[in-house]
Amino acid sequence: MPVRIRPFTREDTKPVLGLANKYASFDGTTTEADLGVTAHFRQGFWVAEDQGRVVGFVYGYFRDVPGEVLDRWKASRVGQVELMSVHPGYRGSGVGRSLLNRLLGEFKKAGADLAILNCPATASEAKALYDDMGFDVRAYQMKKRL
Repeated sequence: MPVRIRPFTREDTKPVLGLANKYASFDGTTTEADLGVTAHFRQGFWVAEDQGRVVGFVYGYFRDVPGEVLDRWKASRVGQVELMSVHPGYRGSGVGRSLLNRLLGEFKKAGADLAILNCPATASEAKALYDDMGFDVRAYQMKKRL
């Protein structure tokens, strides 16, 4: 049976947080409160399920972007891909691509004409997927220890 992409349900909270904190944690722990942003765009939260087990997820929402920036970006509505994670055993199998395509499709249906995301420099597999799907690098976030 293939991996199924379906909408997030409340019962998915614990496995989603487990995946987020084990495989997608960037600068801190992802909490249930962090998932609250999805309440504003319920069609923006998807999970990948294999035999009853959550093996990946993606969620996003619409960014409030000032008009001047929208003009610069030549965009009218911007979807933010907030967080995505796929269990390592499922990477390279199309699960991440399916999740991201589902979210991007929902953004488009809701009127977005641009999607943005952040990717940790160490997430080379994710970066390769984003490159392959046509995302362009628009900035580098850097830090220097003093």
